[in-house]
Amino acid sequence: MLRRTLYPGFAAITLCTSLILSACGGSSSSTTTTSGGAPTTLKAGLYEAKILYVNGAPPKAATTYLSPTGNFAAVFGGSAGLTLGNLAFANMRISGTSHDYRQLDPGQPDPKGFFEDKGAEQGVITGTITSQGSATFSTADASGQVNTNVTLQRINSLSDLGISLGTASGTYVSREEGQPDVSLTVDGNGSLYSEYYKQATGCVLQGTETVSIPDTSINVFNITYTMSNCNNDNVNRNGEYSGVGFFGPTQDQRMQMVFAADNGTVAMRFDGVK
Repeated sequence: MLRRTLYPGFAAITLCTSLILSACGGSSSSTTTTSGGAPTTLKAGLYEAKILYVNGAPPKAATTYLSPTGNFAAVFGGSAGLTLGNLAFANMRISGTSHDYRQLDPGQPDPKGFFEDKGAEQGVITGTITSQGSATFSTADASGQVNTNVTLQRINSLSDLGISLGTASGTYVSREEGQPDVSLTVDGNGSLYSEYYKQATGCVLQGTETVSIPDTSINVFNITYTMSNCNNDNVNRNGEYSGVGFFGPTQDQRMQMVFAADNGTVAMRFDGVK
């Protein structure tokens, strides 16, 4: 997909293994501190994550999107997978649960951005806020066995680009080699429409007032939409999706829209430029 971002290396749009958290109280990520000045929440925005695996696997770098509502999305390893969910904060502590999605055949990633649920990649997140823009946490499986240790660092230069639905509205085009172009239209009220690779999948992506920007000083948005009419081979892709994304400038100063979302069974990502 399109990878022409302003921030060098950011175009990888990588996400963390076991980072995306399902609802766990949904505390807001707006910046607050204790009476002594210690941060009690992470500031919303885009974060670079460094992941160390307990089993000795090579470490990975990742990029994550944190909404002011606590919703969280991560995309990692090119087309390797997605993690989706929600973070909660209390007294400098982070808590949450994670749900990972992976390609059924990692050797042949789906060029349409879909990721199938393997059904076993769930975990629990616990950690500590070290500043308003940094944190450390670990992820553990259902048995409590820790499998990753993660460090988060906020990317201020991209996070603090102000945005509004008025300036972000328009038609975003995703181009993938060997695939037809796909257009997704965002109206000024946050409504969406796309015939999403319809010739191959039959899918229609749409939603009414379903893109929301909780804080216009931070270019992260929440997104919900319906995927319908997918053909029999792709019926699991139908349903109600929710996730997180961002708007930002490309190197040639066009507008880019990137998001990751899931319906509980299948996840997908979109990366387009207008």
